[in-house]
Amino acid sequence: MLSIIIPCFNEERIILESIKSVQNWVLENNCKAEILIVNNKSTDNTVKQITKLNNQEQVFLLNEELKGKGAAVKKGLQNCNFNKVLILDADLSTDISEFNLNWLREDTETLFIGSRSLGDEFRTPLRRVLTGKVFNFIVRKFLNLEFMDTQCGFKYINSMKIQKISELLTFTGFSYDVDLILACKKLEINIEEVPIKYFFNSHSSVSIIKDSVIMFWDIVKIKKKYKNFHLPK
Repeated sequence: MLSIIIPCFNEERIILESIKSVQNWVLENNCKAEILIVNNKSTDNTVKQITKLNNQEQVFLLNEELKGKGAAVKKGLQNCNFNKVLILDADLSTDISEFNLNWLREDTETLFIGSRSLGDEFRTPLRRVLTGKVFNFIVRKFLNLEFMDTQCGFKYINSMKIQKISELLTFTGFSYDVDLILACKKLEINIEEVPIKYFFNSHSSVSIIKDSVIMFWDIVKIKKKYKNFHLPK
């Protein structure tokens, strides 16, 4: 019983192909799953494409009017029906085949975060790689987190506290990943970093300058948010 959350913004070119790829994986692995597509104020024909699948069982379209990937993920968490939740990027830059079926049998409440640093990363421009490493270095030092890659879109949560997690999430942009990690730590959920394969999408909506500045400032606000929570050492 798995909830698959796919936040999307202006993905008219690839969203149907991505959904079908996820559906095929579900069928091939005989997995009971729901697929929640969270449209995040797309201005193209993303919604029109998704509605072509409206009659297909277990594919649901949600609309989130508050802009930002974090807001879209939170919307998905608030509406999922299962306590095992996989979060994927709409372009499947980390494919669903990276999901380990053994995780479904885990008893320990755990957040698995996909790691490009521990795995393999392909086609990512050097300046994005360097910016990501600098950001992660700041996250690790400023927030005392040990993880090598907090920002990969591939994350899996196995927890009975899904709704509590969603209630704690307040950052709507790309820095939501760090918010999610600290929320899980606050709720005493185990966190494990796992290697994945990542293929960079040249049509990524992340602005290396604008979004990086916002994310760096968010880290300051995240530390303030969790100031009364003993950050890990």
